[in-house]
Amino acid sequence: MLFDPTPKVDRKDFFDREKEIEKLKRLETPIVLVLGLRRTGKSSLIKIVLNELKDYLSIYVDLRKYEEKNTITYRDFLLDLQNEINRLGKKYNKLIDALKNIKGVKILGNEVKFSWSKEERFSFSSLLDSLEQTGKSVIVLDEAQELVKMRGVNLLPSLAYAFDNLKNVKIIISGSEMGMVYDFLKVEDSSSPLYGRAFSTIELKPFDKETAIKFLKKGFEELNISFNKEEEVYETIGGIPGWLTYFGFTYYQTRNYEESVRKTLEYAKKLIYREFENFLKPRYIAKERYYTAMRTISNCASWSEIKRSLEAKEGIEISDSEIYNYLIQLLKHSWIVKEDDKYCPSEPLIGKTFKT
Repeated sequence: MLFDPTPKVDRKDFFDREKEIEKLKRLETPIVLVLGLRRTGKSSLIKIVLNELKDYLSIYVDLRKYEEKNTITYRDFLLDLQNEINRLGKKYNKLIDALKNIKGVKILGNEVKFSWSKEERFSFSSLLDSLEQTGKSVIVLDEAQELVKMRGVNLLPSLAYAFDNLKNVKIIISGSEMGMVYDFLKVEDSSSPLYGRAFSTIELKPFDKETAIKFLKKGFEELNISFNKEEEVYETIGGIPGWLTYFGFTYYQTRNYEESVRKTLEYAKKLIYREFENFLKPRYIAKERYYTAMRTISNCASWSEIKRSLEAKEGIEISDSEIYNYLIQLLKHSWIVKEDDKYCPSEPLIGKTFKT
């Protein structure tokens, strides 16, 4: 069902992403990037593809849990890998066998335990080597921009090693903060292990007006509900599939257009506000400036308009370099986009959230 708010694992429940599914299934390069704003369907796309790659062993690491943390330890990361491998259980005894006798690994029946102590620390490269021995494998790092927060260990040498040497291992890296994903990979840094590597990239964009209307029509047809305000919904909510799904699900429950729009906007604003507060945690000293900038940008604004609003708010002069840094951070974390000489919200409901 298109309006089912739970993540999709079957392509028949996924709308208008056939080209993206087929491209991801080809795994054209050792590392594949899946990028797009929040709620455009990245995780569902990946899970559908993993479900169809029957001959691949798949390990899925969901890093969204770290959005509210300022740092990630290597211990956190290893525990995620350990839990995912143990979740696979007896299904992949070959992987358990490949991990035997590797430094930092204990095998307890059909379960593994990774050590993170300095003396016996298990390395990510060792896991990738074990996957290579097992056969065709794919490891997913979902919302990988969170790995920028990792302290104590650099994963890039392991990723570069897999890219250059492991033929059976593919790595899918997804992210909703596109600039931060590239910051994590350091692909433009000549000193980075991944410098110069070519990645296959799949970008999930919001639906345009025509596609959004088709999505809503098909969803209501599935539910056998008569509805004729698809265009109004798009003009109010925009083309993010997650928001459209939430509206459709809410309308199915209420059968009241105004109530469904109100509930969708209320839910979206709360979620966006919470996500923005997470973004601000390591930038708390500049919290009010970021809010002022976003309120100004909610209707799209030029550099000079943003500068004037920040200075008017505080009654002092603020340097161009400080304002440049605020805007760069908002761009990298996909809160805003630059269109010609204007800065705008990256999607309509972000704009509506900061207007109020």
